[in-house]
Amino acid sequence: MPADHPEKESESVRTLLDIDLDKTLDRSRPLGTQIYEQIRLAIILEKLKPNDPISETELSTAFGVSRTPVREAYQRLIEDGLLRSKAKAGTLVAPIDDARVREGIIVRRALEREVVKIIATTDVNLRALDSNIALQSVAVSHNDHIEFFRQDENFHAALADLAMLPSAWRLAHSVKSHTDRARIMLTGNLPNRINVAFNEHLALVDALKAQDAELAQALISKHINSAFEAVNADIEHAKPTEK
Repeated sequence: MPADHPEKESESVRTLLDIDLDKTLDRSRPLGTQIYEQIRLAIILEKLKPNDPISETELSTAFGVSRTPVREAYQRLIEDGLLRSKAKAGTLVAPIDDARVREGIIVRRALEREVVKIIATTDVNLRALDSNIALQSVAVSHNDHIEFFRQDENFHAALADLAMLPSAWRLAHSVKSHTDRARIMLTGNLPNRINVAFNEHLALVDALKAQDAELAQALISKHINSAFEAVNADIEHAKPTEK
């Protein structure tokens, strides 16, 4: 969308973020990081779609901050491949990058295999997962793929915490933005996918309770690989056929 339509651009930013921007920032924490997370999530959840314009000035006004933290957020989003600059159009949401989708899945699989191995071979209280599993179940029963995504994120972050490796999830988080975008598109088009993912979570928890490290590693690999295979199939299906 050209940048010479400020009214439309302002409406796009405010509507697609769909949050009360003036009240979401904790002034005691780095503002740039919080703005980055807000915009990143809005892109992943498709509130901001490929080629939607992202105005630095508009976001600065909407968040009630100077342009400095907005620029910091922009730089991280550009590094993540979520934003791109285009001549005469300004800064736009970038399309999903297939290579980054695969990269995110490969990194996440390697890290989470170690996470579940540690949990299965140490004396860890898994009750911390109970409330999250219950929330996942509710999301599945309502066929709410967005809420399931949120609880899925919490589940895997909780596993990293239980393994006393919270940095492992933060590292995975830093490279999986495009993977998450593909997952949201996929689960939106294939509602049964969240049922499959939920059942895989339940099987993984059972393996961890049994302290079966080998099975837990096999299940987490299957869990992540199944998402990889589904995303790949979706990408291939979306490609135009040659004539």
